Amino acid sequence: MEAKSNNLDSKISLQQKNLKLVKSRPLISTSHQSASETLKLIHELEVHQIELEVQNEELMKTRLEALESARKYSDLYDLSPNGYFTIAKNGEIVELNLSGAQILGKERLNLLGSRFGLFLTANSKLIFKHFLSAVFTGNDKVSCEVNLMHGNVDTYLHLTGINNESSKLCWVNAVDITDLRQAENELSAKNEELKNINIEKDKLFSIIAHDLRSPFGAFLGLTEILEKKLLVLKQDKLQKIATSIRESALIVYHLIENLLEWSKMQRGLIECKPENVDIRAVVETSIESLSHIARHKKQLIEIHIPQKIYARVDIRMLESTLRNLLSNALKFSYPNSTIIVAAKANAKQLAEIEIIDYGIGMNKELLENLFVANQNTGRFGTDGESSSGLGLHICKDFIERNGGKLTVKSTKEKGSTFSFTLPLATLQNSSNNS
Repeated sequence: MEAKSNNLDSKISLQQKNLKLVKSRPLISTSHQSASETLKLIHELEVHQIELEVQNEELMKTRLEALESARKYSDLYDLSPNGYFTIAKNGEIVELNLSGAQILGKERLNLLGSRFGLFLTANSKLIFKHFLSAVFTGNDKVSCEVNLMHGNVDTYLHLTGINNESSKLCWVNAVDITDLRQAENELSAKNEELKNINIEKDKLFSIIAHDLRSPFGAFLGLTEILEKKLLVLKQDKLQKIATSIRESALIVYHLIENLLEWSKMQRGLIECKPENVDIRAVVETSIESLSHIARHKKQLIEIHIPQKIYARVDIRMLESTLRNLLSNALKFSYPNSTIIVAAKANAKQLAEIEIIDYGIGMNKELLENLFVANQNTGRFGTDGESSSGLGLHICKDFIERNGGKLTVKSTKEKGSTFSFTLPLATLQNSSNNS
């Protein structure tokens, strides 16, 4: 644009010099010319002068239009939302617009002469090197995606480059696609979440179809016996049937309770309300609710917990967790065995609770898949009891919601230890509760 303007100025200056030169020359002698010829000559000169003046005005107008066009081009270049770079073969920034400087996070003058690759992550530097090589060795547009180093914030750029025919420089257009990448990541996360929901839904249907069938089958079988032989059954036989019906009903009840809690958990309907809780008291209550199972298998549950250990926890979630873990310990332990429930306070202001059994234990593969959503970890207990594995997922979620962590140690045929932590109740919390 500047070269075009200079050419116009040169033409105007030249015409003005020519006109001045004509005017400065002495008039041709008219002694031998008639008056009419002289007047004609003067008229032609005046016409020529007017033509030069008109041309001069047109040239001035063209010059102003060229300057305005150059200004608009400069504004479009600088104010474009895309970053524009002129880059040398070695990656040096020769020229850039304001958006390019903003993308790189520095003043434009401070970026001239800098290497573009210095602003990229380690992986993107190699991508950019191949990109430049492709631009300078071909005549077509070349594109790539790179990642900028902006502290802990990921900034993604889509680069399009083309050789400017000099073979020494190339033009690069940089578009910030960070929002697009974030949207794609969010969509991918939503798809993964939907996939997990479908997996959990399938798991729920499997539990309903399989685990409810067994206790209901036993329940229906016992009621059929009562229907057909009620009048001839002896008192002790009736007592055994009544006990079996109650046990089947309790199994169904606990399974349905777990299903309801799982459903509420998936929909975000369970609110965590921590309070100061006496751990030993909750353990004793949970053991009492499962005493019929322990009596049936002649199992003993020992409590190794000091009297005064208080945790800051939602009591309903703690009761559900203990009930599920104790139920599993009884289920997978042999008759006439012992289960231990222990608790202590550690130096990290956490209460550590352990449920220890000496039953059938777990192999390495089962242990690794215990909390994987799409893995079937259900199996039968030592007395043929069914198990879905759903309760453990509920335990893990409830413990984590209360700021704790669930861990498992197990050896096949030697038993399992389920341990979890909970925040200890502080003095301030105790005074607030009282």
